[in-house]
Amino acid sequence: MTNSNLRRVAAVYRKELATLTSYRVDMLMRLVHVGYFTLSFYFIARFVGDPESIRDLDGGYFEFVLIGSIVSNFSVIGIGSFTGLIAEEQRQGTLEAVLTTPTPIWTVLVASHFVPGLFVLAETFVLVVVGLGVFGVGIPVAGLLQAVPVLVLTAISFVPMGVLSAGFIVLVKKGDPISGPGQRLTLLLSGALYPLSVLPGWLEAVSYLVPARYGVDATRALVQTDADLGDVVDEMGILLVFIVTTVPLSIAAFRRAVNVARRAGTLGTY
Repeated sequence: MTNSNLRRVAAVYRKELATLTSYRVDMLMRLVHVGYFTLSFYFIARFVGDPESIRDLDGGYFEFVLIGSIVSNFSVIGIGSFTGLIAEEQRQGTLEAVLTTPTPIWTVLVASHFVPGLFVLAETFVLVVVGLGVFGVGIPVAGLLQAVPVLVLTAISFVPMGVLSAGFIVLVKKGDPISGPGQRLTLLLSGALYPLSVLPGWLEAVSYLVPARYGVDATRALVQTDADLGDVVDEMGILLVFIVTTVPLSIAAFRRAVNVARRAGTLGTY
């Protein structure tokens, strides 16, 4: 990456950080919201008890769903970050200026994920603090740190969905049939909230097409068993395949959407 592109990445990062920190009450309420859901998971776990299907993992259902929630949060980075940036630039009337500069699209794409990534780290901190500090559950922090490469790969594997969503916004301005349904399907088919073995056979087969499934499986193995990174190479390899095959295609589709909107004279409209 050249120095000029690094400066552009830094400029987008500073803008997004300034926007986030200017709405401090909203930022605080989002973190409180995470704590609320953590408490909800705890009481659901007390109701569920100790399901037979997860007894091969250390801890109970609370630890199970807490790890699933962490991985799901990292998935949301990939789905929503670039889409959020494009939608915000569109609302401010600066989208055309951003997309018609010499700045490569991939530079804006990379920069758009820094601040959301920091916020997801803060959410993860809240999840772990509430789990460890309030209930004293057995989530080994060392295992969670070991899972960082898996979480990063999981987030990147969902970038294409976010890029396609942003392209749709560029073309139709309002409405996004990709990121919202994508997040809900991910939650349904990733195994974040329940073992995939409870799904009907055909739906469990579909789950193999969802990158988060591999992120959830690998992270749980690293945090809730004695596995190390060498034991989850297959899952990391599959995530890498998702990334290598879909990121370039999604960027090409986004460029196509921008060119269509530019020729139609609608790129700068909202």
